[in-house]
Amino acid sequence: MSDIKTALKIYRRLLEKGQLDRESEADLFLEFRNVEVRAILAEFEEELDFKAIEVGGSIYLLPNSGNGVLGFTTKDLREGVAADARLVDAYLLSYIAMFILYLFYGGRNRNPKQREFLRISKLIEELDRRFALALADREETKVLEEKYALNFTRIAELWDSKQDFEERGRKTKTGTILNSCRLLERENLLRLVDEDRELRPTKKLDDLMLNYYLDDSRVTEIKEFFEGVVPDA
Repeated sequence: MSDIKTALKIYRRLLEKGQLDRESEADLFLEFRNVEVRAILAEFEEELDFKAIEVGGSIYLLPNSGNGVLGFTTKDLREGVAADARLVDAYLLSYIAMFILYLFYGGRNRNPKQREFLRISKLIEELDRRFALALADREETKVLEEKYALNFTRIAELWDSKQDFEERGRKTKTGTILNSCRLLERENLLRLVDEDRELRPTKKLDDLMLNYYLDDSRVTEIKEFFEGVVPDA
């Protein structure tokens, strides 16, 4: 097989599955390390605005920020709620997704992973607490809004307006969280288990967060973002 065909085959696998694993596709995995094949893939990456990285015995396709073809868009987030969802609905889903990652990987030691699972009920409690504090101290929240260019107050008000009993409709807290989780699940980053009452990170999410995305400065930045809303967290 020519180098270009091999590179295209690797790219197609990554598009289809989001990853290529050494255990299941050893031949293609090794071809990724071929200098000529890698050079062709590098051209794909530049032209199509993504990265292909090898971490933990797997190769992952990562869309660059702003990639509207391979990555999440605001439209995707809004459609994750409903066809007539507003922009603030999309921002709430995005905040919840980021907060889930913080709860899993916001540790203070050399291994930032803090837990192996997260109950939906616990996530609701934490979001209730954070958004209540954001609404209680609107002056501090306004400072954060200016710093991060994100309307925390409107997001907190939307969350607070939702019903809090355990149903899965659009206007409930549980349903809103599940909408956010399903976007991450679609990318094989999370698994919903125990009849959708519990979240567990996948190997892919562990690989990317622990070996690629998180360095000391980024961990600090994540802590500042979330602990700024709740200083005593």
